[in-house]
Amino acid sequence: MIALRRTTKIRGAPMRPLDLQTICDQCQRSRAHGNHDKCSKARQAEMAELRAREKNHE
Repeated sequence: MIALRRTTKIRGAPMRPLDLQTICDQCQRSRAHGNHDKCSKARQAEMAELRAREKNHE
């Protein structure tokens, strides 16, 4: 038997695939395996610091 897959539609048009990386930019391991809470917190802190620097530059 063939499984039929419905395509997700947004506003009547098919949804494009998400642009996500499969490898974590912090620990260089697959995002599908393991807990990446520490990586997420590090990424958030890095972006907050970058925004603060940009704000001070203006």
